[in-house]
Amino acid sequence: MKFSLAFLSVLSSAIVFARTTLAFDALSRSNVVNYWGQNSVSFTGGSESDLVDYCNDGTINVFAIAFISQIVNGQPILNLSKHCGQVFPGTKLLQCPKIASDIKTCQSRGKAVVISIGGASGSYSLPDAASGRAFAEQIWNLFLGGTSSTRPFGDAVLDGVDLDLESGQNAGYVAFIETLRAKFASGSRRYYITAAPQCPYPDQATKEALAASWFDLVWVQFYNNYCGVNNFDNGQFNFDTWNTWATTVSLNKNVRILLGVPGGPGGAGSGVIDATQLVKILGFVQKYSNFGGVMMWDAGIARQSGLAAKAAAFLKATVARSSAHVSRYRLPSTPEN
Repeated sequence: MKFSLAFLSVLSSAIVFARTTLAFDALSRSNVVNYWGQNSVSFTGGSESDLVDYCNDGTINVFAIAFISQIVNGQPILNLSKHCGQVFPGTKLLQCPKIASDIKTCQSRGKAVVISIGGASGSYSLPDAASGRAFAEQIWNLFLGGTSSTRPFGDAVLDGVDLDLESGQNAGYVAFIETLRAKFASGSRRYYITAAPQCPYPDQATKEALAASWFDLVWVQFYNNYCGVNNFDNGQFNFDTWNTWATTVSLNKNVRILLGVPGGPGGAGSGVIDATQLVKILGFVQKYSNFGGVMMWDAGIARQSGLAAKAAAFLKATVARSSAHVSRYRLPSTPEN
């Protein structure tokens, strides 16, 4: 049996496209990340839907559940706005069976779901290594592969942890990540550590962890700062600086750097851009070796504006074109029977 070069080219493109749309790949250059849980769209008259409602299409690859907004006496305090109000008796830990079900459904559709620690407001300091190691045990048992009678999402096992550190004493996060990484290595399931630094380099809140820890993805907040996407045309936008960090400083030289932008009007104080400008900037940053896609704050706002869907379509089309180009020049020998 013989296959034409055209057929093999189309087949190769289809396989690559399927991999990028049906299963999460940390090394992909077309990932779309959305934060979910804070119902920020309510400030513009909307309402954030249940988590599962954002998993029904191929738009979003990773959800960061926001937030563990406080650490009190070594215990995480989870705030999910309107989405969950029930707590385990005698504790301050949320008990969220509906979200647990949604998480498992999203994962079954190839989405990764991580728990985010931090936020623009809150108290989540880990001042030293001892507090970092102890808190890692808490997170492992409550959200990841460990066990506890007070798991907020029941038997749903999240895919990792995101650090959106914007204040506090954060030296303990190096030991926090080291402890989690040791646990990750003992199991067969793949877990991820991500971060959301602000774009000024080095990011003051996350710099110790970024210098000494292994991250899989870093989605930089290119908004609310002089180096944001709103200053793309005047030379202050600094994606190149973060790509240099990835290739020269990061322990993981394959770490992906994602372009973090507001999901639309109401998503940030500055840096809100439209689809035309976003596509222009994405087209530019795709040239960088460690580019990995786009992050948006947050799911409700990004759906209301349509920006997440437009970004996903652009990135997937680019990947499909790139894979088709490669297949034309690197086809295997024509199989025969």
